[in-house]
Amino acid sequence: MSDELDDFRRSLRGFLARVSPESEVRRLMADPVGFEPSTWQRMAVELGLPGVAIPETYGGQGFGGAESRLVFEELGRVLYGGPYFATVALGAELLLRLGDERACAEWLPRIADGYLRTAVALRGDLRARTGADGAWVLDGTAPHVVDAGAASLLLVVARTADGVDVLAVDPAEEGVTVTPSPVLDPTRRQAVVRFDGVRARRLGRPGQASAVAARVRDQAMVALAAEQTGGAARALELTVEHASSREQFGRPVGGFQAVKHLCAERLLDVESMRSLVFAVDDTRDDDAFAVQARTVRAFCSEAYFRVTATAVQVHGGIGFTWEHPIGLYFKRAKSSELLFDGPATQREELADRLLTAR
Repeated sequence: MSDELDDFRRSLRGFLARVSPESEVRRLMADPVGFEPSTWQRMAVELGLPGVAIPETYGGQGFGGAESRLVFEELGRVLYGGPYFATVALGAELLLRLGDERACAEWLPRIADGYLRTAVALRGDLRARTGADGAWVLDGTAPHVVDAGAASLLLVVARTADGVDVLAVDPAEEGVTVTPSPVLDPTRRQAVVRFDGVRARRLGRPGQASAVAARVRDQAMVALAAEQTGGAARALELTVEHASSREQFGRPVGGFQAVKHLCAERLLDVESMRSLVFAVDDTRDDDAFAVQARTVRAFCSEAYFRVTATAVQVHGGIGFTWEHPIGLYFKRAKSSELLFDGPATQREELADRLLTAR
């Protein structure tokens, strides 16, 4: 990793330590909104994080995949619960890849400045049609929409007479209903979003959004894997700290061979996760990138869960309590594992792609 990236990581880690300590994470878990707007604005103003991958043309920093994945890793390390993943990995990425110049010029600078937050409905029974006045009308239900409650712009992938399109919706529009979903991990909010005859705006080329949405989903899986890497690294650090200070039979538990082996195996998991994530090549075509995304996603999902499960085991009884931070990482690991389908589904899709390519 370059010196510039190391400096960026240190600055980001110091900033997040101040604005997102464990006490703040726990406070926001009980908050109806789920994030602190002033912190979100500081992220934009002081470090430019929402615009890290947005081109400078639209007010962003224009960084590449390495810088973007580093941000997600550091956010995962502190279990940041704001709408960064939904806005940056999904919303901004979708707008950029649609190639709708008007939409990009209108919304990307506002995302980069921290004034616009997005949520994306990639799945669901969603259909759009033209109404009597020629405007687009959206109907249907989208489940598991990440951070829909915090969004000021909804981007919806829906079926139309032309094929698959992306439509932009104001969440304050009449007919939009956002119902929070019960979640295992309260640091990442999800919701069911229902659209009943909602006026919408179609973006991009008519009927051509299927491949774009698939690529955005793959990019988001890599971002999620980077986030999982940061969480796993921090969970392992907490485990080693506990094993070094907790004593049994007059010696630290970390001195026992079984615990040493467990920690060494989990270190291999964390380093493998980081190597895979930062080896992803964003310039590959859609088919090649899909293979990379599923490989990284399946491994990192299972590795993060292994690290947190071992952390709970090494911590003993306290690791099972809600009050200990390891419990928060354990829940995030399981929740993230199932987002965008689990590792088994990813491997099935990977096998299908590899067989088709032969």
